Amino acid sequence: MGLDVYKEKEAPALVQKARAAIVFIVFAWLLAGNLAVHAAVHAAVHAPAHLTQADLWLSPSNHWAPPTHLAQSDDGVLAAATPWKTVALPHARPRAVATEAAAAQAPPEVAWYRLQVPAEALAATPQGPRLYIPRWQTAGTVAIYAGGQLLWQTRGSRVWNSANRPVWLDLGGVAQPGQPLQVYVRMASQVGVGGALSSVWVGPAEALQWSWRARTLLQADGVMLSRGAYLVIGIFALAVWLVRRRREERVYLLFFLMSVFQLLSMVHYMVDETGHGLDDEWFAWMVYVVGALGSNLCAYAFLCLINRLRLPRLTAAMLLYAGGLMLVTLPAFGLIELNAVLPLLRLALIPAGLVMVGVGVWGAFKRRTPGSWLLKTRLLLSIPLGVHDLNMQRYLGDIESIYLTPYVYVGLFTMFLLIAYTRYVSALGVAAHAKVTLEQRLAEREAELATSHERLRVIEREQTLMHERQRLMRDMHDGVGSSLMSALRLVEHGEAALVDVPQVLRECIDDLKISIDSLEPVDADLLALLASLRFRLSPRLEGAGLALHWQVQDLPPLPWLDAQSALNVLRVLQEVLTNIIKHSGAREITVSTAEGHQAHAPGVEVRIADDGGGFEPPALDALPPGRKGLANIRVRVHALVGRCRWQAGEGGGTVFVLWLPLEPGPASRAAA
Repeated sequence: MGLDVYKEKEAPALVQKARAAIVFIVFAWLLAGNLAVHAAVHAAVHAPAHLTQADLWLSPSNHWAPPTHLAQSDDGVLAAATPWKTVALPHARPRAVATEAAAAQAPPEVAWYRLQVPAEALAATPQGPRLYIPRWQTAGTVAIYAGGQLLWQTRGSRVWNSANRPVWLDLGGVAQPGQPLQVYVRMASQVGVGGALSSVWVGPAEALQWSWRARTLLQADGVMLSRGAYLVIGIFALAVWLVRRRREERVYLLFFLMSVFQLLSMVHYMVDETGHGLDDEWFAWMVYVVGALGSNLCAYAFLCLINRLRLPRLTAAMLLYAGGLMLVTLPAFGLIELNAVLPLLRLALIPAGLVMVGVGVWGAFKRRTPGSWLLKTRLLLSIPLGVHDLNMQRYLGDIESIYLTPYVYVGLFTMFLLIAYTRYVSALGVAAHAKVTLEQRLAEREAELATSHERLRVIEREQTLMHERQRLMRDMHDGVGSSLMSALRLVEHGEAALVDVPQVLRECIDDLKISIDSLEPVDADLLALLASLRFRLSPRLEGAGLALHWQVQDLPPLPWLDAQSALNVLRVLQEVLTNIIKHSGAREITVSTAEGHQAHAPGVEVRIADDGGGFEPPALDALPPGRKGLANIRVRVHALVGRCRWQAGEGGGTVFVLWLPLEPGPASRAAA
């Protein structure tokens, strides 16, 4: 997936419209209900007083700390001769772009504002009267007095104070029913930085708290809440990047860095009247240089990435400018008193911001898509918004307005969320398409496998038939065919008296029957195989005058006993019985079975005992001519991975023992 954030959404348009309609209806219902409640409250209480005029006096006091009581002031603020001057609110005293570094240690410039609160604004209500000041701003301290008492003052840092938070004071303890009230605002400012005071509202809390809460949200809490939300999303983006560390996924890392720098650049909105607890120089460097400049750099890289722009020289210049500014303003070097040149420092950030805006607008213009026009418009709007905030900082604009640059980056964060949403929807589409494709391919492969299996079964059947055919032909050629050919040659050469032709024919018939019996499935049952051998050879044994004693018992199955192995077993036992008939002179034969072990390998034994004259087989390499039967026995036993031996019987005669393993393997081969 690419970084194109402007491609069409794959979600159905009808579903999107329905969701938007539901959200709009719910929001409209909540807003209407809230407005109705507040309208009812406003109708039930007295209207608040909006104070747009005050008396101003520039005091000669040289103390930063405000007096604990108005009567204790060292500048005679309550004296009848105090030269008050009427001014309109909001009111501002100009601020210089830069001041002397020593101004922070010099005595302050103290300004007093006196406000007259009408009696009707102080009427008793369930929550009581409140004093509401939307905005004030200065580098210094501020204190508010009512009824001669100190009600509120700033604490902590003089530079980074609570100017972004509206003042909300309870006047219930000092207001007298039916009596007007004088409110004094003392503003002690650093030399050259001036100060500003907005208009003031006084009235029932029920009538003012809606405006106060909305202003607090827009000026302070909303900024930090949005940055906190962005940081949470940024941490999620970092986790995604850590899992998928690929070049095309750098947008997630950039978003995380941008969320961190944005939080640092707006952390001064969290400062209340208690201060921030850090050194003012390092705090200014963190907010303006690290935070604001880092945000511009990350936004620049972000816009280059989503617009697929490669600007190596411009990027190098941006990095050089940022690095140089960070080093020059680093408080550890002491080259610049940052708190004395804060407006100038904001001006120094303008080039990086303009480059960022220019790159974003250029990239959006090149793409010429609906989304690019929205991005270009948002970036271009950031310029007048920045000018607005610069004027506010120098008290050149409407100080009752709010700083707008904290909300400029909402567009970039929205763009990232759009990227994430687009990728998520695309991933869902790809997954759905992959699922359908996989199912189709799986069905095709299953059909192919079924066809292949059927072909393999046909081939296996053909091969089985061919192998059985070859085995039968080979066995008939080596067994029946060989016996018949030997008898035929003797007859052709006039030596028929030397061979018992009926006996030869009976042996050939037995061989043929045994070959046929080997084709019958025995299901790993050795006893079934022995039973077929008994059935075939019993007539021959009876014809030779031999009594057969059958003493077999149940045996465990032999899983490896296939047709070829069955034939080898039958041939071995047939050869042994034939030798007993021809050479032993025995009158009785006993066939028995048992379980037995050879070299710790489990197996079964087949014993054939006779009462003949005894027999000791020679070594395999010392077999005399014409003794091929013994060699064939040993060859077939080896093919079975078994063992065989001849031993003398307890009452005379010979015992042949055939041992077969239960499971062919290394152990059975070692035993054999």
